[in-house]
Amino acid sequence: MSVITADTALLSFLDGGPLPALPVDTLGEALVRAAGLPDAGLIHYVQADGSAVDSSYPELLADALRILTGLRAGGARAGDKLMLQIRSEPDLLGAFWAAVLGGLIPITLAPGPADDQAAAADLIERVWGGYDNPWVLVGDDGPEPHEQLAASGRWLGRIGGLRDNAPAEELHRARPEDLAVLLLTSGSTGVPKAVALTHRNIIARSTATAAVRGLGRDSRTFNWMPLDHIGGLVMFHARDVLLGCTQVHARLPWILADPTRWFDQISRHRADTTWAPNFAFRLVNDRAAEIEGRDWDLSRLRYIMNGGESVKASVIRQFLELLAPFGLPRDCMHPGWGMSETSAGVVDSVFDPDATGDERFVQVGRPHPGVAVRVVDEHDQLLPVGTVGRLQVGGAPVTSGYYANAKVNAECFTTDGWFRSGDLAVIEDGALTVTGRVDDLIVINGAEYHGHEIEALVEELGFVEPSYTVVSPVTVRQDGAGEPVEELAVFFHPRGDLAPAEIERQIRELVSARFGLEIGQVVTLAKEDVPKTGIGKLRRAQLRQGFESAAAR
Repeated sequence: MSVITADTALLSFLDGGPLPALPVDTLGEALVRAAGLPDAGLIHYVQADGSAVDSSYPELLADALRILTGLRAGGARAGDKLMLQIRSEPDLLGAFWAAVLGGLIPITLAPGPADDQAAAADLIERVWGGYDNPWVLVGDDGPEPHEQLAASGRWLGRIGGLRDNAPAEELHRARPEDLAVLLLTSGSTGVPKAVALTHRNIIARSTATAAVRGLGRDSRTFNWMPLDHIGGLVMFHARDVLLGCTQVHARLPWILADPTRWFDQISRHRADTTWAPNFAFRLVNDRAAEIEGRDWDLSRLRYIMNGGESVKASVIRQFLELLAPFGLPRDCMHPGWGMSETSAGVVDSVFDPDATGDERFVQVGRPHPGVAVRVVDEHDQLLPVGTVGRLQVGGAPVTSGYYANAKVNAECFTTDGWFRSGDLAVIEDGALTVTGRVDDLIVINGAEYHGHEIEALVEELGFVEPSYTVVSPVTVRQDGAGEPVEELAVFFHPRGDLAPAEIERQIRELVSARFGLEIGQVVTLAKEDVPKTGIGKLRRAQLRQGFESAAAR
């Protein structure tokens, strides 16, 4: 990343300042250090009945060392890649740290639904073939290996079979610039890209965010995003190991089945830090009637990061008001921005409900130390402040690229080293505001619209289920014949017993009144037919492709 030396006062550039001194050089050092702290916290894994299974950092280290012996006995060596598809959180973390301590490069795969072994096996096959046949380790409930994998000698089996070993005594001496993990992007077909993160990437991000937000050994964090995902594994777990603090992990499906469990657990564990995409706060708002009368104590909850998708001021304000009777601080919400390619969140701010109205977009703030962001035009030239353009990022937490993917890396990095995020943004008043994705911008008759704004409007209707609405242009043939035309479609999941014709009328009239847009298709979908990523974000492009393919038959 080049250094900008010109006067940037009137240009769209923000620098978070110098990176603080890093406490350790590698992740393995962080775990060994945490295991030796006399005042370190615990790791709590929330079970289906709401109880928790506890583990200490020394226990996590000892488990990882036994698994490492098993990995080495199976033939895995430092520098090799290791695919992990493990549903049990303690098992996944044990295997992850075994790989880190042994110098292997873990690739974490989502296990998928417990009753869909075929999908889990298919993902293993696609990634295994696309990444030079790495070693494979699955959970005790994982799928059987496909024929080629079984015959390759790269199948290490199920994790339970690796624990009956003496702890490894010799650890790999990693360097800060060594690869620490490969995190798969959320592609649904083919071979997904893998974001390559080094030890320095992760430790730099963790150190900076802890310094900015005052996190330390006495912090108590609550995460319910998957531990095979950047949010659960890096933004929370790896950071919390670096701090040696108490961390609590619950499963995403368990929380989504009843979002009030999120704050049951935060109150029970006295957590002060958590995070979620904006849709999760809307789900909590939707449970207002159930929340009334709870005996929660949320007074310690001072850092809620709201990131991963567009942040809505109206949703935040309603959420803060709803939970205020339980002691939730008014300044606890931190809109932020980051991605897997930046080792998770690297920009955030404090939301002020008294100073923020119902603006279209919410500021996400300033970059953390060691990070810089800029907004440019299509030729990578800095734009004046106050101008919407393309967001680029650089700094210590930013990946050097996608693993073994020179073509995509050439597209994603500028000639002077900045990463093209794919987001649209604006910088004004010394803060960054993200307005949407470049690929999700809807252009109709020369006017530009953000699909997430229209989706949020539709979800204001009481008969629309939150978090299942997608607005997208689609290409269809009128009456099944003639030339294809592009029109705007609203996909949603209904609730209640309102007649379909009345539902469609209200959606069309609302969108027309607010945006002046004509809706071509109003499509009702079952929840399971709305594709989402591993953390519940909508896969708009996949939904559009599926709809157009079905319409063309």
